[in-house]
Amino acid sequence: MDPCLKLHYPSHEADVRMMLQDYFSQYVPYSVFKESTMNMLRCFYQVFSSGLVSGKTLIDISLGPIIIQLLSVCEFFEEISILKCGDASIKELELWKNKDPEAFDWTHTSKLFMEIKGASRDGWQDAEEMLRRKMKHLVKCDFTKTNPTNPFALPRADCVTCVWGLEMISRDHEEYRITLRKISNMIKLGGHILIYTDINASYFIVGQDKYHLLNCDDSFLRKTLTDEGFAIVHYENMEREACTDRLDHEQKAFIVACKVMET
Repeated sequence: MDPCLKLHYPSHEADVRMMLQDYFSQYVPYSVFKESTMNMLRCFYQVFSSGLVSGKTLIDISLGPIIIQLLSVCEFFEEISILKCGDASIKELELWKNKDPEAFDWTHTSKLFMEIKGASRDGWQDAEEMLRRKMKHLVKCDFTKTNPTNPFALPRADCVTCVWGLEMISRDHEEYRITLRKISNMIKLGGHILIYTDINASYFIVGQDKYHLLNCDDSFLRKTLTDEGFAIVHYENMEREACTDRLDHEQKAFIVACKVMET
């Protein structure tokens, strides 16, 4: 594969196991792990433990087969539905849910999560089991369709989490807006969307393959969310710390927005 050619997901699905090893394993450089995992655990857990966001049902629409954000929030919800554009991500999550020995090992992340919430690291297995119990639906989706989960009928949720999802599947800003509108249709009025994203990014690399990321800045994200009927209740920027040329971005952003009207 030409390393200069940017591939677009989900037309070209990444090697998800290599993605997990390159960005989320215990062996990646500390600066990369801090951005990909530590900051995300902190952001999501602080918002839910503070009571800013609550509900019973959650839909996750995130990059690849990551569970970081779900570990952080599962104790606050009764039922979690996970949408994935690619078959490989679904297979990887099924391996983990079924405790298959071939599944990616998230133990290091689960133990870190226990530290962040101020609990004993020994409780990491209980945290993982809670998440497994609450993962009710694992659904293939296609955001080029009017109903991305067709033929599966998914009820509107109290909350949607979206980690590196919109900027990966959207080819341009207009497609980003259209996709966000479809995601909004999955959220109850008064519900929330939580977005963990990159600011001014253009690509990330998995193995030898370079993948497209849509370049979004703070003003675009704020305006688009507002235009699509959301009120931003929390917006946090984190400066880049990762010293790697495998990911191009200037900052991370964590956004919490409440759906205040239908569009």
